[in-house]
Amino acid sequence: MATVALDETDLKIIELLQQDARMTNAAVAAAVGLSAPSVFERIRKLEQRRVIQRYTVTVDPVALGKTLTAFIRITVAYDEKHDPGIEAISRDPDVLELYSVAGEDCFIIKTRVGSADELQAVINRIRAQVTILRSVTMIALSTLKENAPISTAPPNGKAKTKTPTRTRR
Repeated sequence: MATVALDETDLKIIELLQQDARMTNAAVAAAVGLSAPSVFERIRKLEQRRVIQRYTVTVDPVALGKTLTAFIRITVAYDEKHDPGIEAISRDPDVLELYSVAGEDCFIIKTRVGSADELQAVINRIRAQVTILRSVTMIALSTLKENAPISTAPPNGKAKTKTPTRTRR
């Protein structure tokens, strides 16, 4: 996806919805100084352009028995980025994130499971999908930051385009 031109109001709407996706259009409108129908239309356009991709909830993994977080680095035998095996790994319900990376490894996988036995089962399923030359599994001792909202602040601290101002007639 290419970079999308967003004004300060779009960025503020995104920031608000990242904090609370259940926020009403009226509440967003009050926060950004627009009418609820204007906010509804802006959100609809952000969804159409895939800037807003989905609405979700954050669940406490421990409440679901998922107490072990692991990162699995794998090096595969050949470029399997578009291989059906990698596609299968990406669909595994215990694979939370899958990255193709540059450097020593080919892929990094994040998983969260309930036990070492469950982690071993995930690793076995991965091994059944692709030819692995090397793998390294790292277990997280604690989570310091996770699922952080994407910053809406541009690198220089200023929005690229300004919100159009309305003139009264």
